[in-house]
Amino acid sequence: MTVPQQSVCRVYHKPLDVRNALTEFNIPKSYIVDAAQAGFVERLNATVHDPVTAAGTDAWRYAVRSFRSALDELGWRQDDPKNLPLSINDELRVSVTVSSGDRDTGKVYGKPKTKNPKGALFDAAIARNTRQPDLFPDLLPEAIREFSNTVSYKTWVLLIFISETEIRAELSLPSSMDHADRLCEWSERIIIDVPLPDEEKVHDDVNDDDDKDDFLDKIRPKF
Repeated sequence: MTVPQQSVCRVYHKPLDVRNALTEFNIPKSYIVDAAQAGFVERLNATVHDPVTAAGTDAWRYAVRSFRSALDELGWRQDDPKNLPLSINDELRVSVTVSSGDRDTGKVYGKPKTKNPKGALFDAAIARNTRQPDLFPDLLPEAIREFSNTVSYKTWVLLIFISETEIRAELSLPSSMDHADRLCEWSERIIIDVPLPDEEKVHDDVNDDDDKDDFLDKIRPKF
């Protein structure tokens, strides 16, 4: 586990800065917006008859599907080491994965964490992100060295936070995990403004008796 350490974090949130930062990845902002909105829609589609974890799982799953599918069209390749869904650009030497974030996700002055714990593979990713393998290869724990070749490039995380009334997202570079194995420190954060989806994008699987607020009533799907 990578021990948390305070570090300077560069945050991009102004529209021009965000656009320029995403240009470095050759990733259109719309791909991130579409992925986050896909997760929102699927979370909304969960019913009382589903497993209690369905809303969160489906929100993440469909966000991953949308994002990876879009990057695939741009020539990125996919890999799933230890079931971690990576999209990899060998030309740019960068990897990206999607993760659920906490309520600080997408907030300019927030200190976001991943919603769920990560494992040794992300220890290796953080070591790569912070250049530890180049500096101290023999001093790294065995669990990290095991994945040092698997995680060949810097690994960014598309963090997405979804509630019934809000979507927030950011593309960020993790630099450490906390003692609960959640990513908690970042060296760069690109804040993505994600609007709620239009009514046409909302699927038709939400129960009539769901207790939604006024906004969700407006986007309630038609049966």
